Amino acid sequence: MLYAGPNLDARAFAEGMEVEQRIGAERLHRITGHAPPYIFPVARYVWYRKHHDGSRVARLFMLNDWITYLLSGVAVAEPSNAGESMLYDVARREWSAEILDALDVPPAILPEVRAPGTCVGRVTARAAAETGIPEGTPVFAGGADTESALLGSGVYETGETGAVLGTTSPVQTVIDRPLIDPRGNLWTSCHVVPERWVLESNAGDTGDSYRWLLELMFGTADTSAYVGAEEAMRSLESAPRQVYCHLGPVIFNLREMNPLKPAGMLFRFPLLHVDRPLRGEILHAFLESVAFAIRGNCEQLSAATGRPIPVLTVSGGMAQSPTLARLLATTLGVPLAVATVVESASLGCAILAAVGAGLHADVSQAVAAMTRRRQVDPVAGETAEYDERYHRWREVYGKLTGWTL
Repeated sequence: MLYAGPNLDARAFAEGMEVEQRIGAERLHRITGHAPPYIFPVARYVWYRKHHDGSRVARLFMLNDWITYLLSGVAVAEPSNAGESMLYDVARREWSAEILDALDVPPAILPEVRAPGTCVGRVTARAAAETGIPEGTPVFAGGADTESALLGSGVYETGETGAVLGTTSPVQTVIDRPLIDPRGNLWTSCHVVPERWVLESNAGDTGDSYRWLLELMFGTADTSAYVGAEEAMRSLESAPRQVYCHLGPVIFNLREMNPLKPAGMLFRFPLLHVDRPLRGEILHAFLESVAFAIRGNCEQLSAATGRPIPVLTVSGGMAQSPTLARLLATTLGVPLAVATVVESASLGCAILAAVGAGLHADVSQAVAAMTRRRQVDPVAGETAEYDERYHRWREVYGKLTGWTL
């Protein structure tokens, strides 16, 4: 039997609280770099053991490790995604004996940890028959989606920062030591390259919320809707009337994860007539909110590391929006490096495999050969305007986060 639990599976909320009580929330965050436990596999494992026969659990895999197992028959894990289990010590890069002992987790169900890009086996006859991949093809350990996307967009050196603008928008800064945010607002994970970690802030629902908005406005969220949205925004003035949009993008705060917070849009409503926003202005306001949330998360990362972010590298589906790229560069006041390959996570895994297979001598050579970025600069004359808009948006955002519905 297979249980494949996504991070949206909230059945283990009570078990997550139990995990915190046993180990201590602060200690758990210091070991794993993550919180809260109820959205991670550690809590779902405890739930499963409580409601089913825990002795039947043969293996606990992260998704990429399960795919590796199906292809090769070899049970292995790798640090970047093992850290997302909350059973892993991100500083030591090994399964946490302290957590396993506290929760009575059998070490035998956890795979051996191998470095990303390591050849762990070969495609089995069964996998070859099911996938069409030739039997005997080497199988290399991959990595977590965000960290792989960072590598695929060329972000792997200490101090570099990347945002993956997809369904959600994690923002990660590369660090050369495991830094745990003392305020508890940020996540710490292992990067997919040796001796590198990442500190993560996250803008939350961005691409997912934008897709929903397009479906409401265009009746679909296919390619034509995204093209239509860009056309509607292109017809506006460079800095249109401000609409305060709060429909998903957030500034990461693990201590105040409120599922009942309000969402909506605010705009001027004159007494004698309605100054109705145009469709393009509403869409523009949403992308402004994405840019503002990204800036807020970048500021959190800079405060934690003590370093500015001179360039932000972006990748993912939303990074292909010319309007959003312009807004991000102008709101941040720094150049934007836009990865030209949309599926940068897949490219990151390809880079790891290319190095592992000996096609490139090391990651730096592979990145130079396999990645491309284009630069988007802030719009001259608009940075002051968007700085003011950002602070107004933050003021409204701060009030909304204190409300519940």
